[in-house]
Amino acid sequence: MGPSDQLEPGGEQVHVTTVAGAVLSSFFDELARVDDFGECAEQLRKLVLVDGVFAEPAVRNALFPDSQ
Repeated sequence: MGPSDQLEPGGEQVHVTTVAGAVLSSFFDELARVDDFGECAEQLRKLVLVDGVFAEPAVRNALFPDSQ
């Protein structure tokens, strides 16, 4: 069980969204709608929200994959 999960009284696991996660998710949704940023937005969403990585080199690589 991760830090954003809680157990209901019946023992069922429920996912709890943080405010930061909701804001970042909305940002990535909007970014995906901008021309030429759809793939980048999905990579950033996975990197930040799923993997929990905020390190500059990883984010830079997601934004500029051809720069390596």
